[in-house]
Amino acid sequence: MRTTIEHGAHPGENDRIRIRIETIEDYELATQKIAALDKATRGEAEQRERDALIEAVQRWDRKHDDATDWKD
Repeated sequence: MRTTIEHGAHPGENDRIRIRIETIEDYELATQKIAALDKATRGEAEQRERDALIEAVQRWDRKHDDATDWKD
């Protein structure tokens, strides 16, 4: 799983975490980490990580959803 940090455009802005899921193993790790973060008390950094993981999983799902290729 690749993780990059996009720095805030202006001083005082939070850095943004961007995660890219490249394999099904990455996908599984990401979903497990989301579940673990959901069960734990989160600070700001953990919340940003959780949000980035959710975005990455959603991107993976859209890209790998076979139903989007169906035609009537």
